[in-house]
Amino acid sequence: MPTVNLTNLRYSTNAWVNYGDNNFWPDFLIKLVPFSTVHQSFVNKRAELILSEGLSYSDDIAPFLENINQEGQSADDLLELVANDLSVLETFAVVVRYNKLKNKIVAVDYLDSSKVRVDKNLDELGNVQGYWASADWTNTTINTPVYYERFNPNNINQTTQIFFYHKRALGNPFYPLVSYASALTYIMMANEVGKFALNDVLNGFFGSALLNVNAPMTEDQKAEFITKTTKAFTGAENASKLMVTVTEDAEAITLTPLNATDNADKVVTRREVNVSEISTAHRGNPIVAGVTPDGSQLGSDGKLYRDSLEIYYNTVIRQLQKPFINFMERVLDFNGYTDYELEITSSALMTNSEVPAWKMDFLKPEVWLSEHGYSKEDILDSHIDENGDVEDPEETEDVPEATEPNPEI
Repeated sequence: MPTVNLTNLRYSTNAWVNYGDNNFWPDFLIKLVPFSTVHQSFVNKRAELILSEGLSYSDDIAPFLENINQEGQSADDLLELVANDLSVLETFAVVVRYNKLKNKIVAVDYLDSSKVRVDKNLDELGNVQGYWASADWTNTTINTPVYYERFNPNNINQTTQIFFYHKRALGNPFYPLVSYASALTYIMMANEVGKFALNDVLNGFFGSALLNVNAPMTEDQKAEFITKTTKAFTGAENASKLMVTVTEDAEAITLTPLNATDNADKVVTRREVNVSEISTAHRGNPIVAGVTPDGSQLGSDGKLYRDSLEIYYNTVIRQLQKPFINFMERVLDFNGYTDYELEITSSALMTNSEVPAWKMDFLKPEVWLSEHGYSKEDILDSHIDENGDVEDPEETEDVPEATEPNPEI
């Protein structure tokens, strides 16, 4: 966990702050993604929704956004890479390059945020001043960390700066605490439960009955018999076989039914706990991760899925999109662009024809258009009044003037 001991930091020989106790917190989070199907599904859905339908922008900034660096990448390409970082690490980093006169930003390059560490020297207000980047933090002897200034168009000393988004954790100005950190134990437990279930099947005893046969055996013969029996009755492929044992007792042949131990309830119970805790940490309904209510199918719960997705988008995803938009606006402002439009177009999955009643009462028609991915230009001229505003569909010509006595509506 990325906790920072300020006393130890003061006496550290490193110029950067370790990201986690062993400086491998980002690598740990990346490694943890496939440990749980629910967690991985949430991570994938986050990345998908952060990117959504890509950027929507006005024509005046199109030339810059469609060729944002020397590799010919567009801002949409950059957003797709950033979305993956935000979905797992809840951070993202880019390299900002200025021209020689330092009066214009000429390129913005993606930087893997797991390769960035914060410089330990803060200013008098406790703000970060710079960052260190290394291709491989496990071997800094070969991959020597390089220092870069923090992105600040108002204070440019180097022609290359790094913007590293990290939401400050309480009492920790260096690194964020990921929002799903409280579920890490359950994510790891999901992996162990999966291995337990697999081993239970691979090594479980699946004999259906025990047949005792009267016959003399030497010790070597008994040992060989036990070995063959173990091999014959463990593993799913050997289920429901008849187990035969040989004894020297002068008793008749007996057949004893067997009931193998069933761990299914134990596995199911732990899985239900994992689903609940991981979903809660991600602040989303399990259906967002593809976990449907008992006895139902995703197709039959379309409205629940859309509503849950919309809530998740508005409460979680929008907060992860804003840092990228805010950064791009700072870049565009510095380059002298004004009165431009820039936004991430919401996913088509967010479009819902059903109108909640409270929104009809409080939101303007223009807001409705933007929520559903439309602009005023998409509306028929007959629905735009002389002032250029969209007519409220709730207003009708039958409503009488307020000056009329005892109006009948």
